[in-house]
Amino acid sequence: MALTVRPATPADADALAEIELEAFAGDSSWTAEDFLRYDCSVAEIDGTMAGFLVSRETFPGYVLSDTPPEREIVNFAVSKRFRRLGVARNLLLHERKRRAILFLEVRESNVAAIQLYKNAGFMEISRRRDYYDNPVESAIVMRLKW
Repeated sequence: MALTVRPATPADADALAEIELEAFAGDSSWTAEDFLRYDCSVAEIDGTMAGFLVSRETFPGYVLSDTPPEREIVNFAVSKRFRRLGVARNLLLHERKRRAILFLEVRESNVAAIQLYKNAGFMEISRRRDYYDNPVESAIVMRLKW
């Protein structure tokens, strides 16, 4: 099993949208084109797309004061058939190479994702009440300092 992480290309758009629909049970407002508006990395196992991580810079940082940049993970999913194979962990490791403070939101009921993030070094910093729809649910805001 060869796992690789690379930047997404326009040719990946349909596969990204398929994983999105599968992971979020068809409850997504993202279109195939939305993935390429931000920094999108895809993980492949033996040439088949297994997952993706989409992030964006929210603060560029200041070199002179040694203030690191900040980034937000805005979308992240792994295809069900490739879960528990290290895909999510490798996508997070790849994102950490940007050497930025990372932020994300996660549904409070998504216990598996919360545990993944905690294992990767994220910590809860706040909650956003009724942040999600379908169903209405609060978000846990997490941060990883590089």
